[in-house]
Amino acid sequence: MISLVLADDHRLMQDGLKSRLDREDNLAILACVGTGEDALQMTLDLKPDVLLLDINMPKLNGIEVLEMLKKSGSKTAVIMLSMHDSKDYVVRSVKSGAKGYVLKDVGSDELVMAINQVASGRSYLSSQASDKLLEQFNEEPEEKDETLSKREVDVLRAIVSGAGNKDIADKLHISVRTVETHRLRIKKKLGATSTAGLVMIALEKGLIKQC
Repeated sequence: MISLVLADDHRLMQDGLKSRLDREDNLAILACVGTGEDALQMTLDLKPDVLLLDINMPKLNGIEVLEMLKKSGSKTAVIMLSMHDSKDYVVRSVKSGAKGYVLKDVGSDELVMAINQVASGRSYLSSQASDKLLEQFNEEPEEKDETLSKREVDVLRAIVSGAGNKDIADKLHISVRTVETHRLRIKKKLGATSTAGLVMIALEKGLIKQC
């Protein structure tokens, strides 16, 4: 049996959800609440398997409740119920510890499936929420790779010493074009936009000392 606390500040929505979920033999609703404070308190007191939590709640919003439950070490799996499919809401909910995110316009069967899934230790995102999370993932900037190859370290050391491209090429027995390529790669890896900036970053990070 999966125990639930249902938190929604719209009584009509709350009654409709309770009526539908009561028809499921494996679900038991322990409490229905209409504020974020009550959602937090009931979850901590009753320790349900799943909390169905509306994002827009009075006193404490859903995200705040999530964060407080996370800090408390609560084991209750939280499914966010929302009218909003904005990327910000989805990402903040997941980062704050939500195991599910379901839009209020989905069918009741999908909500039941989500409850069963998060109660078994998995996560569930409705298709729109999943798309928003994927958007965020695709927009995350790539981590800057600051690892320099041995040749790049040689070139960097020469740059810091004040040598020009031709002098570096002669010293390392490579072409000027290759030196220019190494210089561009080093700037990109270290996030420098000028030679002066490159030298400063190299000294600050102690990259020259490592050779």
